[in-house]
Amino acid sequence: MLGGNRLVVHRVDLRSWRIRLDDNPSLSAAYIDALRAEYVGLWRRRMIGGTWVIAEGAVYDMFDEQRHVVDELPPMRRYWVAIDYGTANQFSAILYGLGANDRLYAVNEWRPNSWATHRQMTDAQLSRAVSAWLDEQQVVPEWTFIDPSATSFSTQLWTDRHPVVALANNEVLDGIHSVSTALGSGLLRVHHSCRGLLDELPGYAWPEEATALGEYKPIRCHDHSCDGLRYVIHSTAHVWRQVSDVLKDSG
Repeated sequence: MLGGNRLVVHRVDLRSWRIRLDDNPSLSAAYIDALRAEYVGLWRRRMIGGTWVIAEGAVYDMFDEQRHVVDELPPMRRYWVAIDYGTANQFSAILYGLGANDRLYAVNEWRPNSWATHRQMTDAQLSRAVSAWLDEQQVVPEWTFIDPSATSFSTQLWTDRHPVVALANNEVLDGIHSVSTALGSGLLRVHHSCRGLLDELPGYAWPEEATALGEYKPIRCHDHSCDGLRYVIHSTAHVWRQVSDVLKDSG
C-alpha cells in the first residue's frame, strides 16, 4: 500500500495444508474403502485426496487425471481437428485421433499466446499457423470441425484448401452429454501435452444461479478448448458410440 510518498509492502504469512481421507485416524479401513469406491473424478480428488478443486457444479465431474490423462499414444486409425475460433478471445485447435485400440484421444493442441506477443493474428495468419502445426504432426485430418458462427475463418480455411472443413454440431447440452458419455465410459483420453484443455476441464462448470432456475448453460469463461472438445466428440458420435459400451466396463 502507499504511505505518503513511500511504498509500504506488507508480507502475508500464508500456509496451506492438504488433509487426505487416509489421514483421519478415526475412520476404519473398511469405511475408507467404501468411500473410495463411491467417488470418482473431481469428487474423488476433493473428498478422498483432499485437493480443493471445483466439484459441485462441475460439468465433467467424472473427469479424473489419473484415469483420463496419458503420456503415451497408440497408433491412430483416423484423425480429426476441432477449432474454437477467436481473435480477441483465445483460439484453440486440437488434434483428435481414433486409436487402433478403439479409444478416442486428444493428441495435440495448438493455442497462440496473443497475451505474450501483444498482437492479434489475422484469419490468414491463423490458417497458415494451423496448417504448419498439422505439418509438424505429419497428419492430414479427415475433417476439421469449427464453430458454425466462425464464418470468416471458415471461409479462410476453404480458400486455403484446408482439409475438409465442416461446421460442427453446436448443440451445447447434447454435446456435453456426448463428452460425458465418452469420459464416463473410459473411451476418451487426453495426452498430457494438451495443457489448455487439461487446464480448462476441472473448472468447466454450471453457474449456480442459472442452474437454480433450471437454466443449464456452462460458465462462458476459459472454455475454448472445452468447446472444441464438444464440437469433435458430438460431431463424430456416430463413429464412436458403437464401441463406448464395450469399453465402459474395461476402465
